[in-house]
Amino acid sequence: MPLTMLAQDVLSWSLIQYAFAAVVLSYSPFAVYQIYLMVISLFGNDAGEAKRFPVLDRANNVIVVITTNGMATDVVEKIISTIRGYGLDLEIFVVKEHRDGFSYSSREITVPKEYVCPNGSRNKMRAMQYGNEWLRREGYGRETYICHLDDDSMVDRPYLEFVINHMTAEGGQGCIRLREFGRHLFSSLSDIVRVANCEAWCRHYNRRNRPQFVHGEGIVVRADVEQEIGWDYGTYGAEDLIMGLEISKRYGFCHIPAGNIYIAPPTTARDYYKQRRRWFWSIFKNDGKVRRLSLRTYLFYIYMYLVGVTGLAGLVMLSVYILSDIYISPTILLLCILNIVAFMGYYQFGALYNGSRKYALILFILQIPVAFYDGFTIFYSLLTRPDFQTFETIKKV
Repeated sequence: MPLTMLAQDVLSWSLIQYAFAAVVLSYSPFAVYQIYLMVISLFGNDAGEAKRFPVLDRANNVIVVITTNGMATDVVEKIISTIRGYGLDLEIFVVKEHRDGFSYSSREITVPKEYVCPNGSRNKMRAMQYGNEWLRREGYGRETYICHLDDDSMVDRPYLEFVINHMTAEGGQGCIRLREFGRHLFSSLSDIVRVANCEAWCRHYNRRNRPQFVHGEGIVVRADVEQEIGWDYGTYGAEDLIMGLEISKRYGFCHIPAGNIYIAPPTTARDYYKQRRRWFWSIFKNDGKVRRLSLRTYLFYIYMYLVGVTGLAGLVMLSVYILSDIYISPTILLLCILNIVAFMGYYQFGALYNGSRKYALILFILQIPVAFYDGFTIFYSLLTRPDFQTFETIKKV
């Protein structure tokens, strides 16, 4: 369409047509960049990248630290048993609260009831900070890498072998996969986006020492660096992202190209919404720490949540406009189609990496309901604030 005709077309629009154009245009940059990240990820080669890391003359000492509130002892024992079954030369620690009377089949670090963090950190951060101090007192330092796990996550053998034999950066993280899939269909299908985020955003930015999505599962930190930075942030959450940003600012944060981290999707809709609410407020209620460490990362999260809303609005408006026979500019319609293709393709991209054709097909059929299931978490987060003095947890499997 010539520019003069396009200008005339735009000037003839009504207010509702301008509104639709604004919604579509707000999402399009995100869609285009997602397509770019998917393409470079699909043509990337983690196996080839892993081979470029030389074998260390002296292997790293590696310990696995599982932090638990004592509500999923059976799951923690399963994680310990799985990792021990790899037959690797490493230690496993469980950081637990004083009230947790269960005896784990690993070394235990018990947080005393009277322990108080200088910056007032509570719950998980408090436990992690105590574990950090305990390991320092026990002499774990520069020679040791710590692989952190939640009490419902695990890593596979190649992941740990890479850390032992190849890792030189001060911190790093690999990509996640979903286990215990399908216990709650919509939560599992929606969680596929986490796999896509890792394969697209995490892989790309971790390689460049610019972490964007840092999750607590499987983050690896050299012990002396963790002791320097600490976990005592005194915030509601975002401790994993803050740690990643601190490492990248002071040292180096890398992508771990071997193996995977395995997480379990929430088992109920209630848990799914509680989890997303905690993530939402972790970004926006951390005393400005994320913003000061990386304004670009902070603005990215704002934009990501914004397009989460405009993406849903675009789907609703497109349906209404078509049913009402409202004129849509061909240019805007093409961009709208691009947005939808990028959105659906992104979820299929995640399903491809998670290795389930069956659920990829189910996701394709249920993509629009899944989109609203996930998108409504933003409104839920805004309308029902959590108790910022507690750390909401979900059922672990």
